[in-house]
Amino acid sequence: MSEDKEDKVEVRVVVESKDSASKVILISLTLVLLGILIAVVSSGGVDQLLLKSGDSGGGNCGDGIDNDNGGQADEGDPDCYSNPKLWEGYDPSLTEDQPDNDV
Repeated sequence: MSEDKEDKVEVRVVVESKDSASKVILISLTLVLLGILIAVVSSGGVDQLLLKSGDSGGGNCGDGIDNDNGGQADEGDPDCYSNPKLWEGYDPSLTEDQPDNDV
């Protein structure tokens, strides 16, 4: 053997798919994911998609937003008080859910 030359072995692996079903699955999956992305973006984000106004979740009286679109947000909304007639007991874990009681 010669010291100047090195023997090299080259291995090439080529994977070809002749099955059109995998292409259909890939295109379908892409379209579904694109549809989900469009729904999330058009609704204003994941939080808006999952919890709509009036839904009870972790409470929304501490987020600074008029969630029930009644004209008042958080500390200005009677829904955020345990005793709304006397405006006592503000609780940010409550949920704004009655737009017709905002002044």
